[in-house]
Amino acid sequence: MKQDLFIYENEISGAIICILFSLFFLNLLSRYWIKEKEKFRLFKYGFYLRIIGLICYDYFNLIIVKADSLKFYSSAVSVSRLISELRFGEYIKIFYTDFENLSFKIKCYFSNYENYNLVYDSNKTLVHLAGIISYFTFDSYLAISFFFSLCGYLGLWLIYSTFINKGYKKNKLFYCFIILYPTLCFWTTGLMKEPICIGAIGFIFYILFNKIENNFKRVAFFLLAIISAFFLYKIKSYLLNGLILAFVLSLSIYSISKLRAVPKLILSVSLITMVLIALFYSKHFIQNKIIEILSEEITDKVSGITTAQLNHGGSSYDLGQFELSGWSFFKYLIASINVALFRPYLWEYLKPQVFLSSLDGLLMNIMFLYILFKKKFSGILKMFKRSVILLFSFFYTIILAIMIGGIAFNFGTLSRYKVPLTPFFFAVFIILYSDSVSNRKSLKNE
Repeated sequence: MKQDLFIYENEISGAIICILFSLFFLNLLSRYWIKEKEKFRLFKYGFYLRIIGLICYDYFNLIIVKADSLKFYSSAVSVSRLISELRFGEYIKIFYTDFENLSFKIKCYFSNYENYNLVYDSNKTLVHLAGIISYFTFDSYLAISFFFSLCGYLGLWLIYSTFINKGYKKNKLFYCFIILYPTLCFWTTGLMKEPICIGAIGFIFYILFNKIENNFKRVAFFLLAIISAFFLYKIKSYLLNGLILAFVLSLSIYSISKLRAVPKLILSVSLITMVLIALFYSKHFIQNKIIEILSEEITDKVSGITTAQLNHGGSSYDLGQFELSGWSFFKYLIASINVALFRPYLWEYLKPQVFLSSLDGLLMNIMFLYILFKKKFSGILKMFKRSVILLFSFFYTIILAIMIGGIAFNFGTLSRYKVPLTPFFFAVFIILYSDSVSNRKSLKNE
């Protein structure tokens, strides 16, 4: 009861801050988009929906499951008090110090500090970001959640805007599956990692695929890209690594596809030759003790995570034995992609919240099969050659699916982890579907 009072005592002031900021922010946008009333209207509807999502998410986390948001909030309030007590230089030192190495005086700012080392050290950037917001919002849980949610919404809006700016005409489908989609509305709100991560991904994605004419905007967006990359690296580094890898792969393949036949052939043969030479000379390394040790280390980690998750029961899943070589490794990758995109199946759910995830998986399964049978494999390849943003979306989806499916081992955790790949999966489907529909219309007109 004491903890509940600790959370709710500042919520009236937090609610006032949220309302005033919302009015100011929407008024500012209405002036900026004065000639684009339709864009402002769509943004406003999505914004209101996020408010509803925030209420649902806070109810889910505070009342139903008592999730990590409570621990993040308690740590954030402690950081807020540190900010008010310490000089800036002292505070910066704390930011780069593990909880265990903090002085006893600093630790005393954290309630029940003996148990806070795990929360603080593994989520330090998130806790400090929430603490800074907490400092300016009178330690209101609602206000912190609101600004986190706003970051997540802006990220999704920038992803949506980028696809629309690229000329894809099915903007209603993009709007429905990126801005209005219930799973994204729910998991990109609240005091959690996902809103910040999707916000950072959105800013980086927008900057990578949009041509910015104004010099001032270029500098501003460049700084935003650096800040976004920093937070993404600090909170979930694999999301940034996957984004960079997907961008390099998509840009390389797209550039090769645009070359003429002879240069393309020479470059392709050169790349294949280099890969074969690398594989040939690395044969002995693959067979030696280093890879064996590496395989054993990774296998032990995966097995440990699997056992821990399976022991919780209920909504866990098992991908089988992990091995870092041969056919077993390939099967593990395919199983990871399958579980991240298409599972849990309807007959697998054991909890109400997992049932909602199974509906997501069913929808993604239907979309995948529809495109596969409608476009055929050759038609899909032709589409990929024409669009670098489509290539990026595909690679980022697959890379994240491999990473996420292979480390979650719990359908409840998986539903949060798959949020960053969800808008890009839907984007791949919408682009391929739009091309299929336009081809049918052109055939009818001939």
